[in-house]
Parts: sequence; structure tokens; C-alpha cells
Amino acid sequence: MNKPAILDWLWHYRKLLLLGLGLLLLLELLYFIPGLLGWWVLIIFSLVTVFSWWISNLTFNKAMWLFMGELSWIILGGIGFLSLSLLPMLWQAQLVIFMIIIISWLIAYWHQNHIDYSQWSLVAINWLGLIDLVALFVATVALLLAVQFYSLGVFWLVTGVALQLVLALYLLFWRRGLSFKKFWLYALVLALLGQQLVWITYAWHKSIYFKAFLLLIMYYLYSDFVAYYLKGNLTVKIIWEYIAIAVFLVLVLFFFDFIFLFIFNI
Repeated sequence: MNKPAILDWLWHYRKLLLLGLGLLLLLELLYFIPGLLGWWVLIIFSLVTVFSWWISNLTFNKAMWLFMGELSWIILGGIGFLSLSLLPMLWQAQLVIFMIIIISWLIAYWHQNHIDYSQWSLVAINWLGLIDLVALFVATVALLLAVQFYSLGVFWLVTGVALQLVLALYLLFWRRGLSFKKFWLYALVLALLGQQLVWITYAWHKSIYFKAFLLLIMYYLYSDFVAYYLKGNLTVKIIWEYIAIAVFLVLVLFFFDFIFLFIFNI
């Protein structure tokens, strides 16, 4: 890539670069001056709002609000994890900050490309689906930590889980071009399943990460089933394949949980 091409690329994505630098500065301040957590979160949310509007070419439309919602979801989930997980080492906190910046930048990058080309590329759909799974996991861990740290009622936990499940499913429908005709029915079923799973596992002795991963498995299977069904591709073979995947993931989860518990007790 020659120099003019690099300069063109930097200018084209200048909004994304400025957003990344702003988030980096504010997240570092949040980590080193945690006493002003509320103010940092407010400033970060304001930054996300302004840049979502700017990256969306100064328009308030459905794409802009969904972009802002997804970006806020991953950033607030990351802030919750960073603030409440009490990471003992500086490098661990810096790694979390780095991951928040990278994921936020990728979301903004593919959103701008969606605006430029008026469509989602297959690469963007696949990677953003994976990013939403990461966001679901991290935000759920942050919610579980917040409920324990602030001694909140389980109502706030199940409400937060339901809201992020609905957002994740809506983003999936939007990007894959699925029909929204019965979306709220599918979303309601998903929210109820998520709430019941969280309610059942709330008092379980398993770790927070274990519970969050169970929710992740449930969302992954449900959302893929719905996507296949709406596209008319859901077959008995696919159902059995996903059942096998679910059993395998749960067994792996229990295996690693046993290994970590065994090592901890040695």
C-alpha cells in the first residue's frame, strides 16, 4: 500500500480513529481514578452518542440507534467487568481496556462500511454475530458481579439479561435480513427462557463465568434455530446437529469447571 492510499484510508476512517482515542483516554482515566466512575460513564455515553451520530453521517435513523445501542452494550458491559472484577494485575486491566477498544472499533468499522455500501457483507455479519456473543457473555458477567457487589435484587439481573437478549436478537434479524413479522413473539420467548435460566442458576454454587456461558449457549442455539426456521432451512438433521453441539458445549463447560475446582482445592 503506497503512502497516498494510507492517507486516504486514515482520512476515510478518521471518525473511527478519534472514537478509539477518546475511548482509550476515558477508560484509562476510569481505571486510575475510579472514584469518579459515574462521571466517566456519563462522559463515555455522551461520546458514544455523538460519534454514533457523526459516523452515521449526522442522521437519526434506525441504523444509527442500533449502532449506538450495540456500541453502548459492549462498552458498558466492558466497564462493568473492568470495574467489578477487581483484576489484581495492571496488565490484566490494560488487556480488558484494549479488548473494549478493539471490539468497539470493529463495530464502528463495519457500521461505516454498511453506510458506505448500503449493505452488510457476509464477513461483517459473521464477525458481528461473534462480537455480539462476546458482548452477551461480558455484559452478563458484569450484571452478575453488580448484583453481588451492590446487593441488588434478582429483578435487576433478570431485567438486564432480558433486555440484552432482545437487543442481540434484533441485531441478528436486522443484519441477516430476516422478517420482523413475528419478531416480538420470538423475542418474548427468548427473554422468558433467559430469565428462567438466570433465575434457576442464580443461587447455584457455580461461578459467575459458568452461569454466563450457559446463557450464551442458550442464546446461540435459540437464535440459530429461529434463523434457520425463518429461512426455511430448519431440518431434522440440523436440529440433531445443534442438540449435539449443545450437549458437547455443556459437557466441556462442566469438565473445565471440575478441573479448575480440582486444581483450586489441591
